[in-house]
Amino acid sequence: MATKKYVWKFDLEEYLMTKEVMEDYIAKVKAIQTFYLPDVARFIADERTEYRTDTIVNIATLVEEKIRQLACQGNNVVTGNVQYSPAVGGLFLGKTGVVDPAKNKPIINMIPTAAMRAETDLVTLEFSGNVRDLGGANIGLVKDVTTGKTDGTITPGGMLDVTGSKIRCINADNTGVGKLTLVNLADQTVAATITVLGINDPSRLMFTLPANLATGEYRLTIETWFSTNSTLLKQSRTLTYGIPLVVGGGNDDDDDRPVIE
Repeated sequence: MATKKYVWKFDLEEYLMTKEVMEDYIAKVKAIQTFYLPDVARFIADERTEYRTDTIVNIATLVEEKIRQLACQGNNVVTGNVQYSPAVGGLFLGKTGVVDPAKNKPIINMIPTAAMRAETDLVTLEFSGNVRDLGGANIGLVKDVTTGKTDGTITPGGMLDVTGSKIRCINADNTGVGKLTLVNLADQTVAATITVLGINDPSRLMFTLPANLATGEYRLTIETWFSTNSTLLKQSRTLTYGIPLVVGGGNDDDDDRPVIE
């Protein structure tokens, strides 16, 4: 029986934490797609026809809920993939143990199990050949103006408020709008190209989403020639937001729990 193998393709991106070293780069894995619990359940049902997708989703939802409860009660919980361990963040001054709510937060550490580490050992890394020369540019946060949310959910027909550094979207001749797109993660096609910006500043963009943007997940990409207010790049720079933008809750089904068979 052949051994399972995986390949992760990655780009190189400037490592900005060591400003005195100019040749430091970090790898950015090029994620193929984002899967949700219903997707995982469907894959299992396709492989194991004795189980229905809705049954798997329901049971897995109950298991995850119980894991959260047990971990938040102060227990260690170990699954096949992850160990959940309660912890307290921040430092304490002195020996009084006085909790500062601004610094000391309850957290859950999640550590890969031996099984997950063994599966990861089967991964081969492959350089895509793409080096992201960002020059300190980055997309920091995307806010849905309609809902005020910054978790990646967006509203068709609503406005997005994008903040970051060196994100002004311009052409090579310093006119118009560069290339601002939403790419559908399901098939990697361009779902929308934004040509009108309400705000197009080095640290902030605002624009309206198409009203007919379909349910699904999208990647926000900015291609620009901007460097500084007085300098343009010799070649365009492409910035990608790290969080998928989701219309209609992504691939989640409705909130009603199916009945277990």
